[in-house]
Amino acid sequence: MSGRTAGGAWARTSILVFATALLILSVLQASAAPITCPPGDTNFPSFYSDPTLFTDAIAAVARIEPSNQRLTGITVPHHLLVADLVALGFHAASGFRYKRIVILSPDHFHETQKLFATTTRGFDTVLGPVLADTAALHLLQANSDMVEDSCLFAKEHGVQAMLPFLHHYFPEATIVPVAMSVKAKRGDWDRLAQALKAIVDKDTLIIESTDFSHYLPQHEARRFDQQTLNMLAAGSLDGIAALRQPDHADSVGALYIQTRLQRELFGAAPLVVANENSQAHSGDYVERTTSYVVALFGAFGPGLNNPARPDDKLYYFAGDVNFGRAMMRILVRDGVAEKIVDSVLALTRSRPLIVNLEGVILPNVPEAIDDMTLAMPTDLAIGMLKKLHVAAVSLANNHAYDLGPSGYAETLAALDAAGIAHFGQGETLALADLDLVGLTDIDTNGSRNTDLLTPALLDRLLHDNAERPVIAFVHWGREYKTEPSPREEMLADQMRLRGVTAIVGGHPHVSSEAILPLGGGDVAEIYSLGNFLFDQKAERSSGSMLELRVFSQGTIFARLIPLPNYFEMGSK
Repeated sequence: MSGRTAGGAWARTSILVFATALLILSVLQASAAPITCPPGDTNFPSFYSDPTLFTDAIAAVARIEPSNQRLTGITVPHHLLVADLVALGFHAASGFRYKRIVILSPDHFHETQKLFATTTRGFDTVLGPVLADTAALHLLQANSDMVEDSCLFAKEHGVQAMLPFLHHYFPEATIVPVAMSVKAKRGDWDRLAQALKAIVDKDTLIIESTDFSHYLPQHEARRFDQQTLNMLAAGSLDGIAALRQPDHADSVGALYIQTRLQRELFGAAPLVVANENSQAHSGDYVERTTSYVVALFGAFGPGLNNPARPDDKLYYFAGDVNFGRAMMRILVRDGVAEKIVDSVLALTRSRPLIVNLEGVILPNVPEAIDDMTLAMPTDLAIGMLKKLHVAAVSLANNHAYDLGPSGYAETLAALDAAGIAHFGQGETLALADLDLVGLTDIDTNGSRNTDLLTPALLDRLLHDNAERPVIAFVHWGREYKTEPSPREEMLADQMRLRGVTAIVGGHPHVSSEAILPLGGGDVAEIYSLGNFLFDQKAERSSGSMLELRVFSQGTIFARLIPLPNYFEMGSK
């Protein structure tokens, strides 16, 4: 190891040790000291003395574009070891104003006598004061059997770590802090969520202050993180309620209440933009780590700018593509191809796209070819794939061999000449940040051969490096059916047992409406993406795009984006 590399590792380790020591010291001091309330109705004094903890983090994210669509909630850490992640969440919401901010935090030191605590006091911080929303707090305290007024917030870093950021980004907002006891159960969370509905409106931002997996080495924490991310992606309240403290998070209740309020009040869904582990801040092995998640909640629609850091890794998956038959006649019309390309790139922002290419690419498509034999002209197909920034195509489907081995060879030659990667049955394609494995359970169109996926083919999913996500791109199921049959359920479970990260399906020509978490959240399954660019109208088909965010520790966050019917768009 070079002196420069060794010195850098030593410096990073020293910084981590120092920061951790300071954090532990402050927490121990806070837990040991008795709670004292400020005199009268004065503010709680500042918990932190060094403003640079916050101003440096704020500066670090200043060049990232905030969300161009209004956020209704954010989830951020409260460990200031990753203060930049806290700032990232606040900064993403900073393009809009909020009158009230609700903070959901764990009661770290088990101080509240009831299930939940709040306070009508304001707070002083190193960046300026933050005032309480007394009117809203009185409404909340009407539920006196479960909510108490407490001075525990004098030392509750789950709230205190939020406040300097809050003052900087939203100086006019007032707050409703809520600390949650570990004794509270799902029924209690539901009652608190119902009480909060009385004070959460369109001018409210809900901040969930949560650190995720605790006290585990990173290789174990990573699995719990992935389970949490998949439950979030699925929007499963039952799945979230079944998560464990502290293996998954230090406040499962806060995560549950955030998710429920977002869905029921705003129709909002999560977009996770960061998932890290404290191990990344040390050059040495750390036995007890903490994980961090930054999630943005909103009713996201077309035109979302999708806030991202420069080194974020995003990939997009879309379903069935064929540039022949009626789709070809549509695409050669003036302006149609450009209109479709512009619509797609508005979603992907020219990031890598992976699609299921149905059919054969030929220099010249015979006019007499029948409609069930899918073929497309080279110039049109390759031109569209390039304009759409397609990084790879799956040829593991029932139309890649429509013209036999010679037709398949023509397709490979055209793709290779254009520099477009491809993968077929049982083949692995290694992209920069993930591995793709092509699988089809359905033989060439017109053949009666089905149930092609054998244990030996499924074993192609086995990979050694747990930090590289493995995505199974699978052609399976029944046309125009959105639900898997028992065979697809069995295959999905076998893929899960082989350690696949996500299962992305196609063939039914209709899209699944949700992401399904398998095995307690170990795997994200999208049974079918439906059609992408295919000559079928909306009355019998549908399509979605899958966004995969790949994090440095090998976890992913999946988001399903409904697509317009591009065939109908081009027909108008």
